[in-house]
Amino acid sequence: MQSVAMKSVTRALPKRFAAVSSRRATVVVRASEEPPTTEGSSPATPPPPPPAPAKKSISFGDAMAFSGAGPETINGRLAMLGFIAALGAEASSGETVFQQIGDAEPSILFAFIMFAAASLIPIFKGVKKEKFAFFSPEAEMLNGRAAMIGFALLIAIEAKSGAAFF
Repeated sequence: MQSVAMKSVTRALPKRFAAVSSRRATVVVRASEEPPTTEGSSPATPPPPPPAPAKKSISFGDAMAFSGAGPETINGRLAMLGFIAALGAEASSGETVFQQIGDAEPSILFAFIMFAAASLIPIFKGVKKEKFAFFSPEAEMLNGRAAMIGFALLIAIEAKSGAAFF
């Protein structure tokens, strides 16, 4: 007895193909053991990788040393934050940086302290600086250095002229 699908195939194909397609084929699958590996050949699975070395934590003195990771990172981040904040405040109020510092609220100082603390935590944990999306450690250092120079020049210009720069 043929199925409905086979009947349509037998109508479309010549009789010799239909006879071949209507037979059932039996496939026998046998498994065999792999031959043992010799001493010179490599095993089928590679050995597991060695465990990653533990990250060593850094002390506060090492992090904040002159050649440590902390000072330039923290100062650069705070300079970027401060330069943009000073630029926005000068544009809206017309006050110099010194006048803004005198009028600063404790919440602004708290924000700067939190940025400094947040910059220190990865340094203490020994986290390696890695590129993330389009952020790279080199770009952060370059932007931080530019912000430090820009903020210092802004203060110098305003101290000399006595008026807001922006």
